[in-house]
Amino acid sequence: MRAALLLVLLAAGGFAYGGWVLWGAVFSTRAAPPPPVEIGDALAEVARSAAPEPDAPWPAIFDAYVPDPPKPASAPRPKQTWRLVGLVAGGEDAWAILSGTGGEQIVRKGDTLGVATEVVAIEEVGVRLRQDGEETLVGFDKTPRSLLADLISNASDAPLEADLPLSLLAGRDMRLVLGRAGSVRMVAPNGGQGDLVPEILWVREGHIYDLIGLRRGDKVLRVNGHNVFDPELLANAKDMLGQAEEVSVEILRAGQRSTIRVRVTGRG
Repeated sequence: MRAALLLVLLAAGGFAYGGWVLWGAVFSTRAAPPPPVEIGDALAEVARSAAPEPDAPWPAIFDAYVPDPPKPASAPRPKQTWRLVGLVAGGEDAWAILSGTGGEQIVRKGDTLGVATEVVAIEEVGVRLRQDGEETLVGFDKTPRSLLADLISNASDAPLEADLPLSLLAGRDMRLVLGRAGSVRMVAPNGGQGDLVPEILWVREGHIYDLIGLRRGDKVLRVNGHNVFDPELLANAKDMLGQAEEVSVEILRAGQRSTIRVRVTGRG
């Protein structure tokens, strides 16, 4: 009996304790929950301070542009050099022979040589050329012998006889033969009246004027009775010289008329 009463008391105590705990859980004041963590502002701050991510590169459609290397400056064009072979000065009919890299060439005022060289004038002292806007004078070659000839030009004691090899003239254009012999200008010896005749300006060594004995200042009046630049004489010079044993060259030297006797040699 006592055991049953003890069990009842224990069961009642258990129910009472359980009820008290349940009452406290339901009706007692609960502690305030912790405030929520505000992470929005923190994330924004982190985003602002973080380095921006680079944009993903697009694949290249074309190769990278590489500019062409600068072209080297073109070298200045070398100027053509010319040498005066001979000339005939005299207004619009003047002509000259110039020698360059391409050989000899007869030129007149207004002619163009090479790429951009213009014949501006043919004067007594030489040929005036314009190349790349710059004018130059192609003058006579000066040698010790020619300088000496200038000092003794027009001397009255000059020899009036000479030998001329036929090979120097035969089969050649007399205009070129005379042009290569030196330089002349056309003048009227009789006070500006009468036919024009050549006056020697310059004598080239080893050529016809030199071999005949002409000097600077001589005026050549006649050759075998013909004007030196008579077209008939120039056309028939080969036949005339081929048949003649001697040629007479009439000149005016220091105001006096003289005749040079030229023996034609080398007939074979």
